[in-house]
Amino acid sequence: LKVMSIEFVMRDQHEEAVIWRGPMKHRLIRQFIAEVDWGNLDFLVVDAPPGTGDEPLSICQMAPPRSQAVIVTTPQQVALKDVKKSIRFCKALNMPVFGIVENMSGFVCPDCGAAHALFKSGGGEKLARETGFRFLGRIPIDPRLVTASDDGKPFVLEYPESPASNAFDEIIAPMLALSPPRMKKH
Repeated sequence: LKVMSIEFVMRDQHEEAVIWRGPMKHRLIRQFIAEVDWGNLDFLVVDAPPGTGDEPLSICQMAPPRSQAVIVTTPQQVALKDVKKSIRFCKALNMPVFGIVENMSGFVCPDCGAAHALFKSGGGEKLARETGFRFLGRIPIDPRLVTASDDGKPFVLEYPESPASNAFDEIIAPMLALSPPRMKKH
């Protein structure tokens, strides 16, 4: 896994704000995509900010020909309205949508296993049906994900049997099917 972030090139990684207009952002994205020595990659994942602004536009314009978008939403109606705009954005730029993921889809208590729909559930799947895109799955909230991330530990290795880890496995399975055979499940 190789990672590149603007934070790595900032003078003060924890305090400095990035206050740039479109052309500066565009140049940086071009550098990240075209000038970073990524080596041989099975996948290049770009975590774009939500919306239809400069960053997603630059990414879509520079993406290699076989690129596809994975749309991530939360189940609430207000989030789904914004995500619909992102889908129309992808269509307008001829960026194929690989599928839709519903994040924060309920909370499964790690202690008792009870499931609670804190922000509703099913909005992402409904959107996938409406748009004709593949529904990749739901990721439930798991507070251990925050702890593992803060500790620099891969959540899926720390809690491989958790509902969230199982959701990640389900979501990435069709993506891994696109990759060369040497790719393995975590």
